[in-house]
Amino acid sequence: MGIDSFPALAVQSAMHVALFCAVIAFASLIQGILGFGSALVAVPLALLFLPKETVVSSMFMVVLSLNGFLSVRIKAPISLRPVALLFFASLLGMPVGVWVLRAIPMNTMQVLVGCLVVLFTILLQWGKLKLPRNALLTGLAGFFSGLLNTSTTMSAPPVLILLAGQGLPKDQFRRMLVSFFLACDLVGTLALLIAGVMTPQTARYGVVAIPFAFLGGYVGDRLSSKLPERPFRVLALAVLFLAGAYSVVSGLT
Repeated sequence: MGIDSFPALAVQSAMHVALFCAVIAFASLIQGILGFGSALVAVPLALLFLPKETVVSSMFMVVLSLNGFLSVRIKAPISLRPVALLFFASLLGMPVGVWVLRAIPMNTMQVLVGCLVVLFTILLQWGKLKLPRNALLTGLAGFFSGLLNTSTTMSAPPVLILLAGQGLPKDQFRRMLVSFFLACDLVGTLALLIAGVMTPQTARYGVVAIPFAFLGGYVGDRLSSKLPERPFRVLALAVLFLAGAYSVVSGLT
């Protein structure tokens, strides 16, 4: 590699950092409003210009920081028991998800899960799906969240469907989500560190982007406080629907 190529590489790297920070700021804005969605927005965009290992490690750095920040910012009182149940049930589902990943082709899983997410979202929007608050459903949602996390990386939909179906108030909905995701992020980050996937090299974009995550999350949280319950529910279900549709399209292409 010639000396003349180094300035070009430096410019390209700086552009990638700037792009990643912009993507994180926008994705964190969505997460600040809804309590979820940062990975759904940021990962497909970041993969357009960064390697997969860098995106995964950097996103874990970002979402760990962002969910910790939002769990403090959102003041709604919640019970920690369902959060703990979701978390420990998700741990049980993760090994099953690894088996599913090996047994069923990824594209088949993406199409199946995406279709189910779209179906449940439509039922929720039409008011045809109302779920009781009990330990069994909470445990099942956590289990399938863990299963989907290790088989498709789409861990959010089962928990979103559960909380939306239970009709939780907006801020309880958001704080339950960020608290659950924070616990999962801690385990995921530890696993990446042990596996050697997360290194200073692969996580460097995430470290730089943390202030932008805080900024986007702060603005999103402020916007959410001004958003009435009904528009909030419609927006949350719209993002969930798009996530399901994206999964179907990804599985088919």
